[in-house]
Amino acid sequence: MSCRAAPWSRPSHIAGPRVPTPARPRFALGSRNLWKNSWTIGAGVSNMFALPSRLFRCMASSGSGDGGFARSTSTDEAVAPLPLYSWPDKQRPRVCILGGGFGGLYTALRLDSLVWPNDKRPQVLLVDQSDKFVFKPMLYELLSGEVDVWEIAPSFIELLKNTSVQFVRDSVKLLRPADHFRRGPGEPCTGGVVHLESGTVIEYDWLILALGAEAKIDVVPGSADYAIPFTTLEDALRVESKLKMLERKRFGESSPTIEVAIVGLGYSGVELAATISERLKNTGTVKAINVQTTICPTAPQGNRDVALKVLESRNIQLFLGYFVTCIKEASTSDDSSSTVTYSEVDGDHRKLILDLQPAERGLKGQTLEADLVLWTVGSTSQIPRLQPPDAPYVIPLNGRGQVETEETLQVKGHPRTFAIGDSAALRDPSGKLLPATAQVAFQQADFAGWNLWAAINDRPLLPFRFQNLGEMMTLGRNDAAVTASFIEGLTLEGPLGHAARKLVYYLRMPTDEHRVKVGISWFTKTAVDTLASVQNAVASSFPPPTKMGDATATNPSSPTAAMDPDSEVVFDFQPYLCQYKSGRIHRPGGAPTVPACTDPATGVVSKDIRAGPASARVYLPPGATGKIPVIVYFHGGGFVAGSPARPGTHNYLNDLVARSGAIGVSGYYRLAPEHKLPAAYDDAWAALRWAVTLGDGEDPWLLEHADLSRVFLAGCSAGANIAHNTAVRASAAGALPDGVTIRGLALVHPYFTGSEAVGGEMAFGPEIRPFMDRTWRFVVSETVGLDDARVNPFVDDAARKASAGIPCERVLVCVAENDFLLKERALWYHREIKASGYAGEVELFESKGVGHAFHFDMLDSEQGVELQERIVAFIKK
Repeated sequence: MSCRAAPWSRPSHIAGPRVPTPARPRFALGSRNLWKNSWTIGAGVSNMFALPSRLFRCMASSGSGDGGFARSTSTDEAVAPLPLYSWPDKQRPRVCILGGGFGGLYTALRLDSLVWPNDKRPQVLLVDQSDKFVFKPMLYELLSGEVDVWEIAPSFIELLKNTSVQFVRDSVKLLRPADHFRRGPGEPCTGGVVHLESGTVIEYDWLILALGAEAKIDVVPGSADYAIPFTTLEDALRVESKLKMLERKRFGESSPTIEVAIVGLGYSGVELAATISERLKNTGTVKAINVQTTICPTAPQGNRDVALKVLESRNIQLFLGYFVTCIKEASTSDDSSSTVTYSEVDGDHRKLILDLQPAERGLKGQTLEADLVLWTVGSTSQIPRLQPPDAPYVIPLNGRGQVETEETLQVKGHPRTFAIGDSAALRDPSGKLLPATAQVAFQQADFAGWNLWAAINDRPLLPFRFQNLGEMMTLGRNDAAVTASFIEGLTLEGPLGHAARKLVYYLRMPTDEHRVKVGISWFTKTAVDTLASVQNAVASSFPPPTKMGDATATNPSSPTAAMDPDSEVVFDFQPYLCQYKSGRIHRPGGAPTVPACTDPATGVVSKDIRAGPASARVYLPPGATGKIPVIVYFHGGGFVAGSPARPGTHNYLNDLVARSGAIGVSGYYRLAPEHKLPAAYDDAWAALRWAVTLGDGEDPWLLEHADLSRVFLAGCSAGANIAHNTAVRASAAGALPDGVTIRGLALVHPYFTGSEAVGGEMAFGPEIRPFMDRTWRFVVSETVGLDDARVNPFVDDAARKASAGIPCERVLVCVAENDFLLKERALWYHREIKASGYAGEVELFESKGVGHAFHFDMLDSEQGVELQERIVAFIKK
């Protein structure tokens, strides 16, 4: 390769005025500011990039189609400046990696781990449109509750903090490779430039294309409007939110079953079908559709047989040999010509209709109903749309839009560009395209890193050879299929296969530090589950005493006698808790926690302390100076689950404290049913008292920074209920020290109820009110039921007077549009407190298109940011 050993020195930039940098894209808090310089590009600077003049003239800076950075028809013509990414070093090689999936991130880490000559150690820049790396093979575990978001979607900043790799969050707009041009003697080699959506231009010496593929969802009429793909973290969180909404709406024996349609039965479709069917159990049906008459046609026979056995054993209907021709929303009127009744259900939620046509002879067309449609077939490469409009074939592509590469992973005709993962069209020795799997991307990242090292150091490059180590699929919380290619005929299944798959993915976590954190979390969950199993075994070995004359005592063959008390559910409070007849309490997902620490994304520092008789986690914003507000926050979880150390709550509070610039205090309160109310109320009061007495006069953060004239109470769900009751308690004379002012009460998706339906609750099924009564009695020691003022704060004149007297200047009530159980009661609270005689301001905010407590899993979504900014504005008002 003529370009491989070219000198790395480049001419310095020509003299000229600098121009201000244009508006920059938003980055996650704590990211490094890499946008240092912007240079005018225009007439007389054609060699600015040390590129051949003919190359510079054809490099467009926008989609205008005129094919130039700046066409200099006149020396007086005004030229718009382009922001140019400033590399830290002007001499060392510049490597730009586009895409932060398995291929891109692992290549960056590989490059950083290699030993380099000092003058040739490259500067590595990783560009991705997300701020998180997503371990995509474990997205299914988000739906089953086995993992938390932080475990499989850590931030790039966290992963790269101990490396020299730079990270930029942006999307790629245009590729302008230059390594295919012939150069004259003495002309230095360069790779080309990349244009980002923010307008920034990156000049590079070496380029790694690892952009992956996007879901192709607009395949049939209605699929883009009604179906949800399952390829990204956002997709998984959206599906989780939809399932939670449906589970809340369909709670109760008389409720209709939840129907989920899955289009495609490759690996992704089968794993989704198995995971969702296990989650829904008898409350739902999965309808799985595949155009072929078999599932997972490319999978090893062992995996296919195990998967088919699992699917047939669960509440899954298989429609093999069919393809979907249309997806539409059910009509509200009956259609006598159709066998399906098109009816509106659950208020604003409508059924979806899928039209199926046979792909095989002998089958008849069918029409299916579904509440949720998941689309797992088809993908499209991102590369074709990134080609320059004036040179649409500069990067060679196959018919599927993938980049044609040499065996060394270099793009054909482009010696300074490598393509890996889903972006690459590389074939095995038999001529078959390599599959778009994480295993291929893992191995290609290792080779790409080595070959880039070899190219920069003028060493021979290695041809890539894929080693198929086997294939794995998850089939539920404790089930999987694993076929190892090096042991013919061996397929691990069930719990053993599940453990093997999880171990492999644990070892594949990107960094040692993240691997340790995830290992501790998984070990803790496993230990909790194991301890619960041991307790169950012990409890089941001591059957409860029976009364004289009890039929089960004299007839051991009766159904009641045969029922295992450790498997018989007496109270099901999903998704938080399940109690068995033996007394065993099971909390799905265990109780994962993260330690108090300095958050790398926001810079917020946290610590755990004793807060009088209780405990609390305290958060200090970065760069805190002077006196700042204090937020006392109470987590949700139905009074039975959660803590400030739960990953979702901890990350949320880091973000809230960073955005608001306030000190955060979040109490660890005791959980029911082990510690029934009022235990949580008492612990919450202790946390507030501790905060407003400056940590009993001993906490340095509060002593230095707490402004006790600006105290706010906040909480979500059950935590919002606690916040309200804490505010009521604070209204008593002398309850708080002099000088303490509670400025505001922020209630997010608050948990309130009552014996009489209000507003839209009139449409609830007959089982909802008894369920709410059982749930409330389950968490409280002594109560009159749903007319208890603690859960029904306007039930009578005394409760109304107490609520009207809360010592807050303002109240903010936040609701979610799809919060089936609690939205109407929150709106009722908003109306009632305004009418109660409360003297302060009352505000209402609604998040559209999302469900209860959505923001913990969707903190970076549009709705999550909007909700957070609304609360921050409430605090800063």
